[in-house]
Amino acid sequence: MTWTHDDPAQGSPAAIQGMAKLRSSRATKIRDAQQALRAAASGSGAEWKAMSQTAFAAKLSKDAADIELLAAGLEAQAAALQTYAGQLSQLKDRQRVLEQQRSSAQMAVGLARVKLLTAGAAEPTAMKAELPDTDAVAASRRETAAAQTVVDDADARLRAVDAQWRQLVKDRSSIDSTCAAALQAETALGGLAGLSSARIAGTSPSALLDLISSMSENDLKILLTRHPELAKALEKANPDQVARWWGALSSSQHEALTVGLPSIVGALDGVPALSRVAANKMNAQERIDTLEKAIAHWQKLAENAGTPHRFDERIAELNKELKYLERATGADPTVRLYLYDRGRDRIVEMIGTPSDETKNVITYVPGTFAAMDDFFGGEVQKVAKYLQQQGGAGTVAFVYKDGNFPQSIPQANDQEFALAAGRQLNRFTAGLSAQPLLDHVQQVGMGHSWGLANVTAAEESGTHWGKVLSLSGAGVPTAWERAPHTRYADFSYEDVLQDAQHLPGNPVWSGRNPRDVGFEHGDYYPPPAALQNHPLNGIVESVRNGLGLHNLIAGTSADNRAALRDMKSFIEEQ
Repeated sequence: MTWTHDDPAQGSPAAIQGMAKLRSSRATKIRDAQQALRAAASGSGAEWKAMSQTAFAAKLSKDAADIELLAAGLEAQAAALQTYAGQLSQLKDRQRVLEQQRSSAQMAVGLARVKLLTAGAAEPTAMKAELPDTDAVAASRRETAAAQTVVDDADARLRAVDAQWRQLVKDRSSIDSTCAAALQAETALGGLAGLSSARIAGTSPSALLDLISSMSENDLKILLTRHPELAKALEKANPDQVARWWGALSSSQHEALTVGLPSIVGALDGVPALSRVAANKMNAQERIDTLEKAIAHWQKLAENAGTPHRFDERIAELNKELKYLERATGADPTVRLYLYDRGRDRIVEMIGTPSDETKNVITYVPGTFAAMDDFFGGEVQKVAKYLQQQGGAGTVAFVYKDGNFPQSIPQANDQEFALAAGRQLNRFTAGLSAQPLLDHVQQVGMGHSWGLANVTAAEESGTHWGKVLSLSGAGVPTAWERAPHTRYADFSYEDVLQDAQHLPGNPVWSGRNPRDVGFEHGDYYPPPAALQNHPLNGIVESVRNGLGLHNLIAGTSADNRAALRDMKSFIEEQ
């Protein structure tokens, strides 16, 4: 509440009491609702099956502490506000008295000074007489001294009022601070007590992890709503540190964090894969709710405009994402999302299940022009899914697109763009290697086209791959060198990118192309009949065939089976 030095009692005690009553009323309603739910949980109607009744009662019991904390917190805030309203009312009374005293003192000072001036003027007149009257002079001097005493007394009263006013200002600051502390105390806010944007900004990621680990899921939800900057702060946490922190928590703490902070847990490198998938299942459901509302909105706009098909394209795009996410939710999802953040263009799909049998983890990075929408139709996942299925329980694959990928040829040829993407990919691989089920496996990096630049740029930031597969890869960074214990191989058709790599002047990655920097390779795979070039082919048809071959290497059609078998063998070779 704002106030000034000239009006320290500013504010409405009645309005503050109204806020207190509102909180008390909400606390009462919360307790009444909890009591009603308890009564329902103890019901034994024949229409309520025993299993569902038991599950409901168990959930109610689990949430009882949070509900009680919420009610008690509202009551504590109500009490703090009631106290504050009473104190402010007293300050208003004191301010009114002091204002009256100041006005009276100021008037007394003014009158006393006038009297002093009058008395002082009489003495010189008496002294100028031919025969000064000593009695008159003495009387004038006594009158002047008396007037000065009155002035001094009036000034003293005014100073006393000013001192009391300064105390009034201090008292207002004091009751404000006391009320603010009470409203944010642990009894009022539970685990949120004392948390502020400044504290979050000044706290290390490891300390923030410890802080949130003891919070309830409700407190966590409130915390992220009040402080969305928490997500950015925790992104800086070291993946190894995250893995140790998560491993030390109980299953109930895991559940509270997953339910309370799904957007953070679902993106936190170092959290086990299956826990991240569980969190992103919730994120996907939240996105589904948003998509359903958006689709209804566009449909209504079209109907109101009298053009029912006006927004069909937009609605179709939203429906495509909706159908994909529906496969990632429900009791038996067929899509597992290791990362999903539509707003930041982040998606990683996990294929397979990490276990004690896992031997190979494939991180597949698609190439230029890759977008989140490509995941919705399933095309971009095909080669990774094939290799995972061939590897069985021993293989887990991640189809990776974390952030913006190049959407133009110049951007795909930009080394700084690739190095920045490589730093992000390095965090991802560090998160995989920190997980107990994946810390001993062979990490396989596989990049199609520009994706290889991302894979090798990650090595520049610290990633260690056991194997690197180039699927018609574009190139590698200038400072990149083969790691001594890593095997590298290129799998390509003689496609449009390979043709460009052979042009004069080395226009593609300055000539630092896979087959020119030491990647193992055989001859180019022979093109299928439908994509062969003939002497009579025009430029357009030749380019079309070249693009077809470039995409073929990352597909699973029968025409690409020879390359797929070689990829599988290369991954499994000891």
